[in-house]
Amino acid sequence: MHEQTSVSQGNAGQAAEPRAVRQFPWTTEEDKLVGKFTDREVAERLTRTPRVVADRRKFLGRPAVGRAPQPRRMEPEPEDHYARLFATNSNKKLRAILGWGLKRIRTRRRQLASGKIRKLPPEWTAAEDRLLGTKPDRVLARQLGRTIRAVVQRRKLKHVRILKPWRPEDEKILGSRTDREIAMLLGRKPSAVAFHRKHLGIPAKAKPRKWTAAEDAALGTKPDAKLAQVLRRSTEAVLARRTKLGIPRADGVFRVIKRARREDADGKTPNAAEAGPGAARGSWSTWTPEEEALLGKLTDAEVALKLGCTLARVRKRRFRLGVPCWNPNHRHWTPEEIALLGTRPDREVAKLIDRWECQVRSKRLELRIPFCDARYEAWKPEDLALLGKLPDQEVATRTGHSVAAVRTERESRGIRWVQPSANWRPKEEALLGTASDQEIAARLNRTVEAVAKRRYKKRIPRWHELATR
Repeated sequence: MHEQTSVSQGNAGQAAEPRAVRQFPWTTEEDKLVGKFTDREVAERLTRTPRVVADRRKFLGRPAVGRAPQPRRMEPEPEDHYARLFATNSNKKLRAILGWGLKRIRTRRRQLASGKIRKLPPEWTAAEDRLLGTKPDRVLARQLGRTIRAVVQRRKLKHVRILKPWRPEDEKILGSRTDREIAMLLGRKPSAVAFHRKHLGIPAKAKPRKWTAAEDAALGTKPDAKLAQVLRRSTEAVLARRTKLGIPRADGVFRVIKRARREDADGKTPNAAEAGPGAARGSWSTWTPEEEALLGKLTDAEVALKLGCTLARVRKRRFRLGVPCWNPNHRHWTPEEIALLGTRPDREVAKLIDRWECQVRSKRLELRIPFCDARYEAWKPEDLALLGKLPDQEVATRTGHSVAAVRTERESRGIRWVQPSANWRPKEEALLGTASDQEIAARLNRTVEAVAKRRYKKRIPRWHELATR
């Protein structure tokens, strides 16, 4: 025992790399040291990391010597929230193992006893696995006393599918509606409905009949609901056809909103009887030919201000009549402006011609003109030779491309990347061990972890170990 300990100390003096648990499993002699000394002392004797020793000690359920070391960041709790530790150890042992206070331990024990913290669910039995897929997940979860999510995850893990046999009443409605509508009614996928319908030789629902010239001429003469009954079509189909052809709807009896009345120049208030075709529902006034003549000649805001109505009403009326919006600031593209497209980046062209960048990009795409940007130029052979030999950041600095462009070009060619911290110069390695890792990291502009890892790899002892010799 003492010989093995002395050998481990000799190996630690040579600054050997920490042994991995997978390559060097824990032995009985090593387990006897855990819990007798501090985790750091055991790690130095056994040439392991303190964190591995602490995890082994917690696994064995042994208290730490002195105060349990507190991690720098909060480690995730197990799924059972330490329920097994609380069931087999006292509060005093839990305080030494977990490093918690007595108040926190008592609170957690009460929570585990009252069921406020859900414990680890019981393992699945063979009888429960046989029931998977025989019933819907919601029904089976209620029967087994488990959550729906647990049942779904277990069924997917066992590759069990829920089979829904076709009933005679389900097959009767095939072909009466579209496959999508039937799928929504039966709770199935449209592809499954279509496959079963074709398997039974049932034709799909006939496509809607084409609109005739007489039907198109009848649009707008009656309200959509009444015209749909005459034409034996749905109201949605009549509305879609009328909107597509740009035909205004037939207005019915209109209501008069008393709180929104307006008097004309003669002091009279228009009533519902004076409303003509084209007036909006619920409107207090109808549109006259003189008012409609203003649409498209002035902006919507100017028309609304002149007529004394809302902007939404003016915009709605203009849309219904199909009058384009008049924009005094609109400029047509000149041949000189079009000639600049593609000669330089869009943001520069936008500044030259005093337009938005999105307008320049849309016009360039409309004319199918390729873009021009120095950052996205073709790669040169000498630039491609640097990929995989230098880090992406350094290649981007030398070639003028972005880091993302360098990474994309390298991955498209199947070239492995070079880690920036892997390139250590002989002058940098000569500084290892001459001072603390923090000081060396500050000098070389590297992280402390990178300096320590490189020092371990070169088997160079720490600076304070050299100073004590």
